[in-house]
Amino acid sequence: MSITIQIILTILFFSFPIIFFLTYLNSIEKKSKQIIKSYMTVSSELHQDLKVWTKNFDIFKRKKKFEIDPYQTNYSFNDCDLILNDENFIVIGKAKYFGKKRSLTPTVFEYRNNKSDLHSRHVICENINEIGQDLEIEFIDNQYSNKMTFVIKRIDNGLKEKIKTGYNKS
Repeated sequence: MSITIQIILTILFFSFPIIFFLTYLNSIEKKSKQIIKSYMTVSSELHQDLKVWTKNFDIFKRKKKFEIDPYQTNYSFNDCDLILNDENFIVIGKAKYFGKKRSLTPTVFEYRNNKSDLHSRHVICENINEIGQDLEIEFIDNQYSNKMTFVIKRIDNGLKEKIKTGYNKS
C-alpha cells in the first residue's frame, strides 16, 4: 500500500467522529426548529438569551436508564430562548459547539396538570416561586424519578408576571 493511500485512510478514520458529531448536532437543530414551528402561534412571544439552570437534575435518575433517545432533553445548559404561549412555554436550551451557539431539543412546560396527554419532551409545572430576582419553576418530567426546579436568573419583571399569570390561569 502506498503512503498516500495510508494517509488518506488515516485522515478518513480520524475525521469520522467529527463528521458524525456535526451531523448529530445539525439533526438536533433541525428537529428543534420543527418543534418550535409546531408550537408558535400569532400571540407567541420570543425571549432570547436567558440565563438559566436546573436544580436537582441528575441524569442517573432516569426511569428508563438504558433507553437511548438522542433527542431527549437533558437540562444541562445555562443559556436558553423561551417562547411564551397562553397554555405553555417552550424552553430551547443553547450550547456552544465549535464556536457557534446551537439550539438543543426544546422542552414544553405545560401549565395544566393533565398527565394523560403528556408527550415526550413535555413537562408539568407543579409550582412557581419568585426568589429575589429569579423565578423558580418546579416541574415533573415523566422520564425522571425526581422533581426538578428550572431557575430563570435575573428575569425581567414583565416576563415573570406573564409566566405566573399563565400558570395561575390554568
